[in-house]
Amino acid sequence: MRGRVIYTVVGVVAITSCVAASLLYRGRSPVFDDSGSETQANVTIESSLYLPDDEREFLWECEHHGNVLSEYGWRAISKAIQQRQGDELVKTLAADFRGSVTEPHAETRFENDFISLHRSVGTTHELHRFEFIEWLLTLRSAFDSAPVVQFATLSLAPTSRSDLAGDWNGRCRLRISGRHEQQPREIVVAFNFTISEPQRENLDAEGWWSNCEVTQIDSAKSQDVLMREVAAERGLLLSTLHDNWTTTTGSRVVGTGGIYLCDFNRDGYTDVLVTEPLSIRSTFLYRGLPDGRFEDATYDLRLPTLPGADHALFADIDNDGWEDLIFLGRAVFRNDSGAKFQDATRASNLTQLIIAGEIEGISGTVVDYDRDGLIDIYITRADVSQFNQGSWIDGKSGAAENNQLLRNTGNGMFEDVTKAAGAGGGQRSAFTANWLDANDDGWPDVYVIHEFGAGALLVNQQDGTFAQQQVAEHSDDFGSMGLASGDVDNDGNIDVYVSNMYSKAGNRVMDNLSSKFYDTTTMAKLRRMVAGSQLHINQGDCKFDPTENRDDIAAVGWGWGSRLVDLNNDGWLDIHATCGFMSKERAKPDG
Repeated sequence: MRGRVIYTVVGVVAITSCVAASLLYRGRSPVFDDSGSETQANVTIESSLYLPDDEREFLWECEHHGNVLSEYGWRAISKAIQQRQGDELVKTLAADFRGSVTEPHAETRFENDFISLHRSVGTTHELHRFEFIEWLLTLRSAFDSAPVVQFATLSLAPTSRSDLAGDWNGRCRLRISGRHEQQPREIVVAFNFTISEPQRENLDAEGWWSNCEVTQIDSAKSQDVLMREVAAERGLLLSTLHDNWTTTTGSRVVGTGGIYLCDFNRDGYTDVLVTEPLSIRSTFLYRGLPDGRFEDATYDLRLPTLPGADHALFADIDNDGWEDLIFLGRAVFRNDSGAKFQDATRASNLTQLIIAGEIEGISGTVVDYDRDGLIDIYITRADVSQFNQGSWIDGKSGAAENNQLLRNTGNGMFEDVTKAAGAGGGQRSAFTANWLDANDDGWPDVYVIHEFGAGALLVNQQDGTFAQQQVAEHSDDFGSMGLASGDVDNDGNIDVYVSNMYSKAGNRVMDNLSSKFYDTTTMAKLRRMVAGSQLHINQGDCKFDPTENRDDIAAVGWGWGSRLVDLNNDGWLDIHATCGFMSKERAKPDG
């Protein structure tokens, strides 16, 4: 194994994508920890999914070679580009190196007074090695001081599976970011490449890079950063919230609360509720002011401390025209004309209904699904504790149904109609759901995401029931934790964006996994587990197609909350998605 720490495919990929559990643990497979010590994994997987040792060894080798390429190949080229060392770049290229780059005949542009974006696609202009180096340094010249130069290997495999010592082919993304005349700038280059076997002795020698085919170039520049942190100066007190990077007590945690927006007092300014279950106070309601600032109005509005309060939503459950505040499974507060909130927990059966279904990993959305004029509530749960009832390929919850549809019967009272309406969404671990009119019939449908598989579209049948279908035949939903809907192409149909887990390592493994070991259905499921985020374009009548521009949509990272919002006020919806999980260093986010 060439003197390195050995990982099973799970070890290579699982941290970033979950595909590992499906490929590597077969029965009690040996796993090696960071020290090289062998441990045992108690993961039960169907014996029919066993991957032969020689295939796992091949996948290990491919990942190892990729790590070596990043450490000793791309890192050296990054430094040479950053420091404009043309002589060092020459050493990496073979004497018969052949390169090709895009020309601006197939391009997309967007410009306004603040930002300029440009994309060039295609491979038409050939370059020999000195011309190619000159082209690389031209990219570098777009920046003043030393920019950040990063290579990301998207795929890598030997030309022949039986000859690791021969040439290797792959796909890569080069990103150069920095400033020019104090203004932010970024260039991203996608390319295919051919190199000698990526072993250190080859990469330390000269002439290991023989071919580079540039397929796409994206460049962006703006007058200033598009967004900046202003929470504290606007009155939102960050010091009161838990911060994994600054805490000196306890361990880091994943779930640190939520943020909810509403104009609860109808003054035309957005208000912000922040829940912080790790704080003694736990609840902060900020009132929006005319000048864009916020003031803490929690005590003025008579909201009590609710230790451990986390999941909340605003909804006018008593139909008086004012949004009430519900802490899911904990309490209900009636909005008294925007002046204060009154505890109405005992006056509503909402808390009891939700508690009956457990409250861990819970979230809620509001809708009038039956169009009776009363706001109903749909509850989703990320029920991780009961998952892995079988393999990760078909992850299912131990519960029959995780979700709940609570129908408003008036005066703040509800009935659970989940079973009668067919609205449970199956045994899915659902971080959230989104209501949309998927077939343009005037009745709200709901899309339910799934952390361990494909999501479900529940189509409103206009009689109080729903019919379940997949949003698309080849949906790549997996590791889904964020969801948004909106008309991104302005064609009148509501589209769906799902932010999923994306893993470069997982995609590399899937590219190198021989299809002879699994049937077509299983291979499709495995590839879906690492494919990343997806935008489903609504073609009408509940028919959706995934976008063709997969790389740009997919590679968000470990996707969580996402929104479709017109950030530049041009009439077209943009995508904003948060990503990451638990970085070891603040300056190196894992998303």
